[in-house]
Amino acid sequence: MTVSEQFLSIAALIASGVIGAACIDLVRTFSHYAPPKSLWRKGYIIFELSTWILLGIGTFLLLMIVRDGEWHFVDFLSQLAGFCLYQLCLQGIFRFIGRMIDRLVIQPIFFMWHLFMSLIRQIIRLIVAIFKIITFPIAFVVKKIKKLTLKK
Repeated sequence: MTVSEQFLSIAALIASGVIGAACIDLVRTFSHYAPPKSLWRKGYIIFELSTWILLGIGTFLLLMIVRDGEWHFVDFLSQLAGFCLYQLCLQGIFRFIGRMIDRLVIQPIFFMWHLFMSLIRQIIRLIVAIFKIITFPIAFVVKKIKKLTLKK
């Protein structure tokens, strides 16, 4: 393995360490801001454990691509360096980008969804009210007939 291949593999594993730390930070942030009775908060351990498992599988797939599956101690150190790089330098940038994506993409989608659902709900209420108005005379007559037949 040449020096340039070693450098590329170390750079790839540092990048995977940064991405892994960002994924774990994302899972922990979601669980922190989730409502107390939500499934996300109740199953936090399962979610984080499954995230770690998926990150481990992704790391070994990366090792298969970069080094034909060979694992060296320097790979662990480079991923650890990526985790530290994220925690020390990149966490604020990633969280800022996440807040911008939330404000510019996710919240408008949720707003449009809630607007659509409230519109559908109002249309259904209007249809039910119209149906009640139309059937009121019939229901009134049926009630009077029942009262008359029960008196006899």
